[in-house]
This record gives sequence, C-alpha cells and structure tokens, in this order.
Amino acid sequence: MMDKKEKAHFPKTFWTANTIELFERAAYYSMASFMVIYLKETLGMAPTFATFLNGSLLWGLIYFMPIVSGTLADKYGFKRSLTVSFLMLFLGYFIMGNVQKFWPAIAGGGPHLNYTIPVLLAIILIGLGGSIVKPCIAGTVQKTSGVYATLGFGIFYMVINIGSITGRGVSYFIRTSLGIPAIFTYASTVFVFIGLLVVLFIYREPEYASNGVKDNQQVRKKTLKESILGIFIVLSNLKFVFFLIVIALFWFLYVQLYNLIPLFLRHIDPNAPVELYTLANPLMIVCFQLLITRLVKSWTPVKSILFGVGVTTVGMLLNILPALLYSNLSQKVSVAGLAIPIAGLFLLVSIASMAVGEMMASPRIYEYIGSIAPKGEEGLYLGYANLPVAIGSILGGPLGGALYQKYIANPLQAGQSPDYIIIWTTIAFLGLCSMAGLAIYDRFVVKTKKPA
Repeated sequence: MMDKKEKAHFPKTFWTANTIELFERAAYYSMASFMVIYLKETLGMAPTFATFLNGSLLWGLIYFMPIVSGTLADKYGFKRSLTVSFLMLFLGYFIMGNVQKFWPAIAGGGPHLNYTIPVLLAIILIGLGGSIVKPCIAGTVQKTSGVYATLGFGIFYMVINIGSITGRGVSYFIRTSLGIPAIFTYASTVFVFIGLLVVLFIYREPEYASNGVKDNQQVRKKTLKESILGIFIVLSNLKFVFFLIVIALFWFLYVQLYNLIPLFLRHIDPNAPVELYTLANPLMIVCFQLLITRLVKSWTPVKSILFGVGVTTVGMLLNILPALLYSNLSQKVSVAGLAIPIAGLFLLVSIASMAVGEMMASPRIYEYIGSIAPKGEEGLYLGYANLPVAIGSILGGPLGGALYQKYIANPLQAGQSPDYIIIWTTIAFLGLCSMAGLAIYDRFVVKTKKPA
C-alpha cells in the first residue's frame, strides 16, 4: 500500500506535455473571442456565415475529428503527430491573420473581395491541427500520471485555463495596439511556434503498452477502420443518442460564449473588449474549481450535471432584465471605476454562470457516460464523450448567428427596435430542454437498468 505521506511524482514528459498544452491553448484563446468579430467586421461576412465557420466548421473539426485523429496519433506516435499538428496550426493562424495582405493580390482585388477561400483553408488547418493535439496531450497525461491520474488531469485542466487567461491577456494588448488581424499574426502564431519548439526539442514519446491488460481489462490498439465502425456501434444505441442530444443542448448554451455573445457585445458597445469579458470564464474556473469540486463531490453525476445546466440557464435568462428595465442597453454604469454598458454587466454574470455550470457538469459527464454504457463497452462509449460538444458547436454556432441576424441586425436595417428578449429566452429554453431531457433519461432509462 502506498504511503499516505508520499508526494505525487510526475515524470518530465508529463510537465512537457502540459507546457505544450498551455501554449496551444494560449494560441487558440487569444483569438477565440474575436473570431466571429474578425470575420464579420473586418472581412465583411454575414453573422450567420461567421458563426457557421467558427461554430460548425472550426469547433466541429476540433471536437469531432479526435475520434479519427486519436487513432492515427496512436499509430504514428504522439511526437510525430504533434509536430504535424503544430505546423498546421502555425500555417492556419498565419493565413487567417494575413488574408487582407495576400489574398487581394491573388484574387485580383476589387471593391467586393470575397475572403471565403483563404478563411476556409485557415479554419480547416486550425481545426484539424487542434483535433490532433487533444488526444496526444490527453493521452500523454494519462500514460504518465500512473496512480495519480485524477491529480494529473486536474493539473491538465488547470493548465488549459491558465493558457486561456494568458492568451486573452496578450490578445488585448496586441489588438488594442495593432488591430484584430494582429491577434492571429503576432499572438497565435508566436504561441504555436513556441509550442512547436517544445515538441521538437524537449518532448519525449511516453512509454506505454500497446496491447495487454490495463485495469483488469484487455487493452488493444484500435485500427482506423475499427474507430470509424465504432461510430455506428455507438449511434445504433438510441438511448445513448438521446443522452448525447440532451447534453448537446447544454453545449448549445456554452458555445454562445464565442458566437452570439461577441456579436451582442459589439452591438451594445462597438469598442467592447470582448476578450476581457470572456476572461471571466477561465478566471472563475481557476479560482473556484476546487471549491465547486468539493461542493458537488457527494452528489450523483446527474444531480451535478442538472445543477450545472440550471446555473448556466438562469445566467442566460438574466439577460432579459436589461431589455425589460432599460430603454438603452448601451447605457453605462460604473463598476469598480469602470464604465460598462448595463447589458454588458449582465453578460458578465452570464459568462460567470457558464464557468460554474462547466465546473459542475463537464467533469461528471464522463463519469455518467461510463455508468450508462453497456458492460464491457465503457471505453468505446467514453471515446465519444466529446460528441455532445461537437453537436452543440455544429448546430449551436449558427443558431447564435441566426438569432443575432433575425432579431438585431434585420430590425436595425429596417429602422425597427431589436427584440432582445426572444434571443435570450430561446437560448434559455434550450437549457430547460437539456435539464428536462436529462431528468427523463435518468428517471426512466438508466434507473430501469439497475437491479431491484
């Protein structure tokens, strides 16, 4: 038995992997809050198309493709896969930040220049590159944590949020000095380049067993064919598909942090520092993750997830109050000496609620999937735990853009007043549907499996 006083020890590769994750996340979150703003305001794309590119394409690739990219990374090795992924990320961010410089010369210029082709190329490179990083780093943490896996992933989760804070902070200073395109050119690409150097010169492939016995279960590497066929095995379980949809509705709310909310903030304040607003999310997680974990550790997974979705839903619903109480949502109020639009103040509460909801729900979703998976297929089902994020992103991103277009942009163009209330009630309604669906699933599906 291990001595209780023995301190957790992690090998060098564990810390190297977390360092790589920090720089990759810093690169991503430095531009994440301004992606739809950049596509809409700088490149002239419609809000619906901008949120489709950001939500459906970028987030869809990042969260859906690990099903395949994880298998390929396992086959060709993490170091080689990470090298390829960071080269893709570097090229993608560089293209995104320089389309206005290079594309006019290639496309022939013109007053109505369309940037769709280079933006699509950049987003595909960023999405595919990001989808490779995820399984490589998470796999390294798993393989190097040993008996300290819980602590290892806790550190990993904290590093992600430290990277998020770092990226947003650097982004603010670069954007305010050099403009939005500079975020991609001078923040994201530099962070990725540093990460690539760590991969090339410091990172070492972790030792792991390919086939054998782990945790009293037979473990065997999957082939690419088996990974693809696994999708059909999982999706043939209609009960599990229902659960995925229910959880995806929760992510419908969360993805608005990078789709609807940036557009809304720039509507009420054309100079809104969006990255500073969204900074509330990782700051909340870094400050209160341990407290929230202690609070909910005795709860069942479903109770924790339900409360998480509920907190997020209430936070979204609060945004109808400024529309009910104030005739001008851009009216400034003083908070700690800072002048903030009244609607922006409520949005800060929404963003904070998302962080609390994420801390309550996200870690327990994996536990819940493991408990409802058919016996002997837990590993297979957990491999698709990110599908709700992919579904929520693919469908939820364009939803945010469509709501903004229909109830804000179109009325303004017609000389009418925007309808803010229906936007936030629609989003909150999806949260209520998620809560109801999860309660139904737990009450009538999962509990019927348990022996009397």
